[in-house]
Parts: sequence; structure tokens; C-alpha cells
Amino acid sequence: MNLIELKDKLYWKNVPDRWYSLDEGLKPDACILYKNYTKWEFFYLDEKGDRHEFRVFADESDAYDHLWQKMEYQLEFFRIKPKER
Repeated sequence: MNLIELKDKLYWKNVPDRWYSLDEGLKPDACILYKNYTKWEFFYLDEKGDRHEFRVFADESDAYDHLWQKMEYQLEFFRIKPKER
């Protein structure tokens, strides 16, 4: 998956912006994905600033896929409905 595909899925599945950050800096209580030199780092930043579920990806596509899997889980957990096209 590439960035455009990920953003499209996030939009059409109605994922709230506050749930994630795509190389946009730190947001509390969100999944963070950012490029650190040649690697992609993923972690969940809690409200106290602690990092959880830290993962490093060499491939951008794998990092986007992982973030999408996390968002799918949260959508199911919170039962958020997708937007109508």
C-alpha cells in the first residue's frame, strides 16, 4: 500500500484524524508513523507520552499496512461506520 491508498482508506472508512499521525509529529493517544532516516517507525503514544507497541519497518508499504491493520481493529472495536460514496 502507498500513502495515497492509505489516506483514501482512512478517509472512506471514516477514521478520525486524532487516531493517527502520518509523519506529522506527535499526537497524544494516537498511533504514530514517521520516517526516521531510511526506516519507518510505528508506535502508540499514550496520553502521558509513553510509547507502546514500537515497531521498525524497512519498507514504507509494510509500515502503512501495519498502521491500517491497527485502524481496522479500532474501527471494529468502536464500531465506526464508513462514509457513503
